[in-house]
Amino acid sequence: MMDYTVDSFVSKMMKAVVCISVLMMVGGVIIFRSSFAAQFALGIGMSMALNLVKIVWLRYCVTKAVSMETSGGGAFIGIHYMLRFALTGVVLVVAHFLPFVDMFGAVVGLLSLPFANYATHFLTRRGGPKDTHMPEDNEVKEEPLT
Repeated sequence: MMDYTVDSFVSKMMKAVVCISVLMMVGGVIIFRSSFAAQFALGIGMSMALNLVKIVWLRYCVTKAVSMETSGGGAFIGIHYMLRFALTGVVLVVAHFLPFVDMFGAVVGLLSLPFANYATHFLTRRGGPKDTHMPEDNEVKEEPLT
């Protein structure tokens, strides 16, 4: 049976972010082949660390909001969304002012989170291993209405 808990999704997302970020780093080293490649890889590494923090923080927010009363959950999620967004801005500003970190690498590294989200969704829902039996369209037998 497939495990659809929040913790399993978080671990899959973290693995996907790390894999995609490493692939981006290797691609940057292959493309640039200069001292710029190290700066590019540092930018991606900085963004990868931010993405991992954001995933763990989002897990905390979701589990906390689900356990809250109905009136406070939406505001809690909204505030934490803005805080995660501000943290992304802080990392981009820091990457801009550090001379040994490439701003382009940081921006490209931030894209690993949406790519990981799509990859995790499509691999677990559509193309991944099927542990549970879902009836096919031709297997569903409808009862006649009487």
